[in-house]
Amino acid sequence: METLLFSGADWLSVTENNGYGLLPIPHPRDDKIKALILRWIALDAASRQQTAGAIKEDQRFTLLAYSERMASRAVREKNAELVFLGLLALGLDGWRNDWRDNAALLCLHYDAAQKVGAQPDAAFARAADLLSEKVATALRGFLRRTSEDKSLDAMGYEEGRDDDGFRYRRTW
Repeated sequence: METLLFSGADWLSVTENNGYGLLPIPHPRDDKIKALILRWIALDAASRQQTAGAIKEDQRFTLLAYSERMASRAVREKNAELVFLGLLALGLDGWRNDWRDNAALLCLHYDAAQKVGAQPDAAFARAADLLSEKVATALRGFLRRTSEDKSLDAMGYEEGRDDDGFRYRRTW
């Protein structure tokens, strides 16, 4: 049953993904998470809400790592769709727990959208249309911030590189 998408995805737990955030980009795990998110998108609104409500706290951290990775990958591949997928990944859990972990990543997707020539407002709106009202409100609110408050620096990130190319790096 599709509504068990996340509750049946034990492979998404943080214990199964230790160190995932720092692995080379791309990685096979990225594609597996992308496939899960695409299946979630295809659900009707009620099923999306029910399914997202089943995301466990330890799965949330893997989704956050995926989100961070997709911002970097979007810039590397000049692919705005990865910005959208990254925004979905950081909002799927409905920000039920400590929302600050999620909100800190918004600057990456805003910056990545600009770098790939996409309109950040459009990417954020598209994701907001699928996510919970709490997250949608936060996405829209982020867009109203000053440029300084949307910057990488304000959220503790900077542009960097690894062996494979562009990569956002934490400064904290």
